[in-house]
Amino acid sequence: MRSVVRWAVDNGPATNTLVVAILILGCWCAASMQREFWPYSNLDVIQVSVEYRGASPEEVEEGICQRIEETVRSVQGVRRITSVAREGSGMVSIELEADVNEPDVQEILGEVRSRVDGIPSFPALAEQPVVQRQQPRTTAISIGVIGPEDFALSAGENRDFENALSLRDLAEQIRDEVLLMEEVSQAEVVGVPRYQIDVEISEEVLRQYNLSLSQVAETIRGENVEVPGGTMKTASQDILLRGSNRQSTGKDIGNIPLVTDQSGVVLTVDDLGSVRDEFTDDSAISRINGRPGLAIQIDTTQTEDIIHVGRAVQKFVSEYSPPDGYELIYFRDRTDDVLARLMLLVKNGWQGLLLVFLLLTLFLELRLAIWVSMGIPLSIAGACALMYYTGQTLNMTSMFAFLIALGIMVDDAIVIGENIYVHRTMGKSLRDAAIDGTLEVMPSVVTSVLTTILAFLPMMFMTGRLARFTEVLPLAVIAILLFSLTEALTVLPSHLAHADGPGMKALSWLFGPFRFVGFAIAVVNGWVAKGLEWFIETLYLPTLRFSLRFPMLIVCCAIAFLMTAIGVVRSGTVPYIVLPQIDSNFCTVIIAFPDGTPEHITDKATKRLEDAVGSINQQTIDEGLTRVPDGVVSAIHRSVGYGATTSGDVSSGSHVGSLTVQLVDVGDRDITSQEMVQRWRKSAGKFIGADLVSFGSGPRGLAGLPIEFSLLARSEDIPQLEAAVQTCVDQLEKYPGVHDVTAGGRPGKWEYRLTIKDEAKAMGVSLAELSSTVRASYYGEEAMRLQRGRHEVELRVRYPREQRRSLADFDEIRVRDPAGNQRPLTELAEVDIQRSYSAIHRLDQMRSITIAADVDEDVGNAFQITADLQQTLMPKLAEDYPSLRVLWEGQQEQTNDSMNSMFYGFIAVMIGMYLLFTIEFKSYLQPLLVLSIIPFGACGAIFGHVIQGLPFTLFSIYGLVALSGIVVNDSIVLIDFINRRIADGLSLHDAIIDAGRRRCRPVLLTSLTTIGGMLPILLETSRQAQVLIPMATSLSFGLIFGTALVLILAPVGFFIIAKFSGARLEQTAETLIETP
Repeated sequence: MRSVVRWAVDNGPATNTLVVAILILGCWCAASMQREFWPYSNLDVIQVSVEYRGASPEEVEEGICQRIEETVRSVQGVRRITSVAREGSGMVSIELEADVNEPDVQEILGEVRSRVDGIPSFPALAEQPVVQRQQPRTTAISIGVIGPEDFALSAGENRDFENALSLRDLAEQIRDEVLLMEEVSQAEVVGVPRYQIDVEISEEVLRQYNLSLSQVAETIRGENVEVPGGTMKTASQDILLRGSNRQSTGKDIGNIPLVTDQSGVVLTVDDLGSVRDEFTDDSAISRINGRPGLAIQIDTTQTEDIIHVGRAVQKFVSEYSPPDGYELIYFRDRTDDVLARLMLLVKNGWQGLLLVFLLLTLFLELRLAIWVSMGIPLSIAGACALMYYTGQTLNMTSMFAFLIALGIMVDDAIVIGENIYVHRTMGKSLRDAAIDGTLEVMPSVVTSVLTTILAFLPMMFMTGRLARFTEVLPLAVIAILLFSLTEALTVLPSHLAHADGPGMKALSWLFGPFRFVGFAIAVVNGWVAKGLEWFIETLYLPTLRFSLRFPMLIVCCAIAFLMTAIGVVRSGTVPYIVLPQIDSNFCTVIIAFPDGTPEHITDKATKRLEDAVGSINQQTIDEGLTRVPDGVVSAIHRSVGYGATTSGDVSSGSHVGSLTVQLVDVGDRDITSQEMVQRWRKSAGKFIGADLVSFGSGPRGLAGLPIEFSLLARSEDIPQLEAAVQTCVDQLEKYPGVHDVTAGGRPGKWEYRLTIKDEAKAMGVSLAELSSTVRASYYGEEAMRLQRGRHEVELRVRYPREQRRSLADFDEIRVRDPAGNQRPLTELAEVDIQRSYSAIHRLDQMRSITIAADVDEDVGNAFQITADLQQTLMPKLAEDYPSLRVLWEGQQEQTNDSMNSMFYGFIAVMIGMYLLFTIEFKSYLQPLLVLSIIPFGACGAIFGHVIQGLPFTLFSIYGLVALSGIVVNDSIVLIDFINRRIADGLSLHDAIIDAGRRRCRPVLLTSLTTIGGMLPILLETSRQAQVLIPMATSLSFGLIFGTALVLILAPVGFFIIAKFSGARLEQTAETLIETP
């Protein structure tokens, strides 16, 4: 390394060329990096989905989910298996271990696909399984296609098919045009109704012509065919032969002949019944801004820039000319949200950079401050290049890493630059001063940087979902520190060694007209130097001498300070939350009634919620909370028929509805999205009969809900599971601040379960025949699937809609026995009326029900509520229901995963630091002295949260881990200088005083620059930055308190250790000195 330093000093042109190359490459990489809010996370989840149309959740569980679970449970690398059985479909999610790499993921995916394809016993009516890896996507923006105001798209049978068809066709046409754009690869029309052709024939007509629904389906299937007939090879050409009678519209299907009556007249489908060529019965209702409309959701993949996608879509909407009466808008736009948050960090970054430069200018001579500051853009450029080529992105986490590193990255340059200046005052030449000054402090500087790098390493190896979003932070900081160290050891000495060279003289001439600024700075610099000298001689050194006279008093005061901080934490004065709420530009609500609720009831409820939003919007105008004339609400998307809760318990159906409210930008309103939700919840009131009303503000966050856990039980213990769930819900609703308590296992639709009678068995009638007849009557006998353009249209034969909605007509169903006689269904089977679940969740091959709740952090604390549940309710559940298992999820699970992995990583880092310090100090006790400063820095972070009035968050803990590496750096240099002064022959007392005098200035400067780099984000009032402020608080206040303790406690600790070690101290100190 010594030769590298000398080479850099002696080869200035090569060094400068390398600097310019890194700057250019870094700028290009920064401009080319993908931008997003949070880093993408590949969840490594394999999903197996199977459609089993018409089946109940229990049938799906038994016939689909359990068989897949049993097949894949032994696959290597699987961490957890969850499944959901709903009416008509089942999905099994296979979560892989966190340490599984990409080649292994592909191998596991292939093995899962092979095993699922090999299952021989799926139900006959089940579709082919679809096995795929879950792909992470982020919604960038949505396009609203709004129809004319006179469209009749009301709920129920009043829905106008032609209008709905026109709206759908236009939405699909726009989606196709959007997908042709180079920036967009993912676009989907949300909640779009599916095409379906229903051939409806009544039971009376079937009996009249001695037909069954299955016979009608078979006839249609046989008449509506297209069969290739081969090729006729003539002398002149080849001619294709085929038999074609393929029909794809309801009108053509109606002309297919079915039977011939007694007079010889051929009767068609239209003669015996009717054909509905419309949408499925469960089609959704969608309204945008009070008018019929459909939403086109545009997502971004892992390789796409959300800003580019959003800007392209905004331009498309502004330039598109829809047909008369139609309107096109964009809403749920996250691009401006992401850009605003990134620009907020950019603004804070420039402010921090300016503060760091001003601090350097005040404490150092202008030329030295300039060259020290030059390391900042070089280090950031190098880090950007490294991040770009390792696939990282520009996001909240990576840019915050730059803010953290702003002050840290100049610490090594400050120490080296100031030491070079000291060697110049000794009369050495510029070259010799640069080389000698760098080599003298190089060991301690390298140790300091390695210590900081070690402190950030635990965050790189954390487990859990949150770790995937924060792993870029240590990577960015470590990259910056490595480039900064390289620059401080090579580029900085090279520049300072050629300060009087031709290049520098040319720059001096170029900035000659501004020389008066340098004079002014020099004057201010002199004032600061005198003030700092007064502080050192008048305040600091007398305090240090007093501390050395009464060392045990200082230690006792430090211990008392530490115990006070522990008391503050244990008393709950600083509450803990995983992540603070971030202001968002949209609010959401989902409402769910019992399964089977008619859609007009759900539509009425969602309309009431929409009216409540309009009332709140008018309130914001009257109260002056918005700078936009139309209020804070810019768009409302209301839908009936689809939605999803956080537990995934509700997916689609007439009983569920949802609203998404787009708000104006944060700068145009003085009300947060959380305050909007509170007003919305209060204004909407209670909904009688609703199973679920859940409000939210933007995405649910990185860690899930504040309170979320699952109860697991075997199938035979379902009654105990249901009772335990009700106990948990009742207990949660008692806590202040808890709202939107939801529980899975919601009752589903009423079921008529058939049991075949003994008399029917004697006739030769089977339960399968009974079930298939009932299925054909209501769900429909699938005749075939037609391809109509891009759409697959299912053709079903079943009873008319009126008969399918009457209980009386159920008794009229006829079943054909082996003798050909048609007998009433009730003559052959017993009917048992029961009620099932709307969805059945399973976890690790057990039934599971998830209980979740949101918490208003201004009233209650989720962490304290969770702790109380674990101490009071969970032991009672274990006693009353011993067969149940409890699995904590959401924020509790993420906290446990992150904290456990971070704890073990922190222990490893402490061991690594100790080994590093023993190499540096060649002592057993001095490394312990350096490490003892860390708890006191943590105390400063705790009191910083008290002063700021902030809760302690997971990012606060991340800040403590990073602080452990930063706060010890000053101790390393200070103790190193004490050892050197002792080796030079000074007494213990004089060596400590002299080291304090020499190192007080750089210790203060390195701490101030680190704090200055984070000061803008620390003082930021925008709610957009609230998630990062706790980490900045931990670092800043930890350094403030830690620096004061380093200047006092470290010398006192050294003094006590020296008194106990006696004569061995000088021998230890002498071995530390190496001649450069």
